[in-house]
Amino acid sequence: MEIRLLIADDHPIFLKGLKEVIEMDADLKVVVSAKNGQEALHAFQSQNVDVVVLDIDMPRMNGLEAAEAMLQIRPTLPVIFLTMHKEKAPFLKALEIGALGYVLKENAVSDIVHAIYKAKDGDLYLSPEISAYLLKKTSALQRQSKNDLKALLTPAETHIMKLISEYKSSKEIGDELFISEKTVSNHRMNIAKKLNLTGKNSLLRFALEQNWG
Repeated sequence: MEIRLLIADDHPIFLKGLKEVIEMDADLKVVVSAKNGQEALHAFQSQNVDVVVLDIDMPRMNGLEAAEAMLQIRPTLPVIFLTMHKEKAPFLKALEIGALGYVLKENAVSDIVHAIYKAKDGDLYLSPEISAYLLKKTSALQRQSKNDLKALLTPAETHIMKLISEYKSSKEIGDELFISEKTVSNHRMNIAKKLNLTGKNSLLRFALEQNWG
C-alpha cells in the first residue's frame, strides 16, 4: 500500500535529495515538497498525506510550530522531525507535541525510510546517535529526584520506566519481560497515574527529563 508523504526543508538541494532517497522505496510517494513551515501547513490542509517529515529550523514558521498546527487538525498524524540539533530541549518539545520520529540530518539517508515505516505504525523512531547522546546526560540533582520518585513505583514499574527511557515500545518491553503488550500498557497507565502525567509521549519525556536510564 502506497504511503503518501509531505516533506519540508528550506534547503532546496537537501529537499530534493531527501525526496529521491524516500522514493527509492516503491511504496513511498512524496506528494508535497514544501520550502518552509507555513507552506507545509497550507499544503497539509489541502492534500491527503499519511506521514509528514519536517525540518525543525525553517523560516516563516518552524517545523515545531507547523507540526503543532497540523496535529491540532489531525491528532493521530505521524510526524517526523529532521534536525541538526542533539540538544535535549528541542527533542523534548518534539515529544511534547506528539512527534513519532526524530532524525539527525547527518543520518537522514540511512534512517529516514525506517523512521517513516515506524511512525506510520505508530511507533517512535530516533536516530541511534541522538539516543546515545541523550542517555549520557545526567546530574546529581536529577538522580536524587529520580530516587524520590522511584519510591512511588513498584519494582516492576521501575524496570518498565528504565526500558521506556531506552526508547523501547510496549511490544519490545513485553517481549523482554515475557508479558503481553496489554499488560505493559496497563503498567504504563498506572505509572502515569501515580506520577500525574498526561499527554502524548508523557512517560518518555518524563523518563528523559529525570534521566531514568
